[in-house]
Amino acid sequence: MQILIATNRSEKKFASFCDALQNGVENVELLFTNNWSNGLAAVKAMPTGFLILDQGLPEGEPFELIRQLLSVNPAVNCIVVTDLDKESFHEAGEGLGIFAQLPVEPSFADGEDLARRIQWFMEGYRA
Repeated sequence: MQILIATNRSEKKFASFCDALQNGVENVELLFTNNWSNGLAAVKAMPTGFLILDQGLPEGEPFELIRQLLSVNPAVNCIVVTDLDKESFHEAGEGLGIFAQLPVEPSFADGEDLARRIQWFMEGYRA
């Protein structure tokens, strides 16, 4: 399974988080892009997988980009990195089917939590 991380920040900022994902999700391949056009092209052909969208991409904010994505590949599960509080996040993302919210500085523990959620989801998907 692929997880695409779209961010304009250094991959090093996500190192600990990514270690936890790789330890907790079976057969995962983590890919990075700093360009939404490349990300959108990648998810067009992506089988059911996950896309982590960081806030601050030059092409737009995550909720705007997810709206674009829904017309291209609605099977991709989106995770948003944002500094919004839970209530504001819910308001902004309502109706977009967002899988999860991550803090701006995702930690190893955040990666472990997300890995558990992904594994649980994928087990149900295979059933």
